Amino acid sequence: MYKLVTILVALMIIFTLSVASLEIASVQDLLMRYLTKAAMSQTSEVVHEKKALKVFVCGTSSPIPSPDRAQSCIAVLTPEHFYIVDSGAGSTDNLISSRLPTDRLQGLFITHFHSDHIAEIPEVNLNSWIQGRAEPLKIIGPPGIEKIVTGLNMAYALDRQYRTEHHGTDLLPPTLGVLKARTLSIGEVLQDGDLRVTVFQADHAPVQPAVGYKFEYQGRSLVISGDSRVTEHTYQMVEGADLLLHDALSEPTLSHLIEAAAAAGLSRNEKILSDVLDYHAWTSSLRELGEQSNVRMVAYYHLVPAPRNILMQKIFERDLPKNHLIAKDKMWFDLPAGSKEIIVSED
Repeated sequence: MYKLVTILVALMIIFTLSVASLEIASVQDLLMRYLTKAAMSQTSEVVHEKKALKVFVCGTSSPIPSPDRAQSCIAVLTPEHFYIVDSGAGSTDNLISSRLPTDRLQGLFITHFHSDHIAEIPEVNLNSWIQGRAEPLKIIGPPGIEKIVTGLNMAYALDRQYRTEHHGTDLLPPTLGVLKARTLSIGEVLQDGDLRVTVFQADHAPVQPAVGYKFEYQGRSLVISGDSRVTEHTYQMVEGADLLLHDALSEPTLSHLIEAAAAAGLSRNEKILSDVLDYHAWTSSLRELGEQSNVRMVAYYHLVPAPRNILMQKIFERDLPKNHLIAKDKMWFDLPAGSKEIIVSED
């Protein structure tokens, strides 16, 4: 007993001295020098030792606030490709903190033009420009994407000017800071080497246009719904697919929120929450999709509302099939070529 008390006292003294030492400037500088060198020496976490389709979840929340989740964003990578689908608020921080190689980012697909899917296009553009992206960033989406891109280029014209004047044209060529729009209509296919991306109709009425994307690479496939109910188009796209990332609404949780808003006399909140019910995929429809299709794995994202505690998580997971899961920010899905394996991990 005496030895244990002695050890505990010694540890407390060491801890106290360590904390106190942080008040000393020379100790602060020494630690900062070490930490910054370590940080600067780190390279991208995304190392492709063999052919694989990699999926990084950079945002899982909807506009309903969720302090631990960014808004909608999915990154898709292969050894030769790097694309992002949607760019919601907070998602760029996840891309940067997980050290994704934004210097080789080729394009950003947009599913529709709600603010929580386009809010951080400028942040992605700026970060990848600073990191040395070799070509202008392509913003790819359904008809109307030209209007979004034109507006953003106008809004950020002075920002681009200031940054180029400050850092120089060699480091930040002004032409690489200007977004480029590319329109893809429903049914069109973007073929980039071994990567094939097909645009399909989503059902997010009254929002029009709204689309989803199917990515195929080296025999592996990924379907990203965007915001949508489950439709016949969803069933067609997921036929034989490895992974589906789908917008998901927990009807029990949302119903409780609507009831609570009504009881509190918050009529505006009640109206907005009630309107949300009819243009997202209920978890019940996603369970039915899983039962009636042969998709290997279904991951729920753009969570309405995103779970903020264990109770909300349990309600969202109610009757969840074994091959379904609730996606988290910074979750990875690896789909190796020549395999049926799906490797799920977290940063």
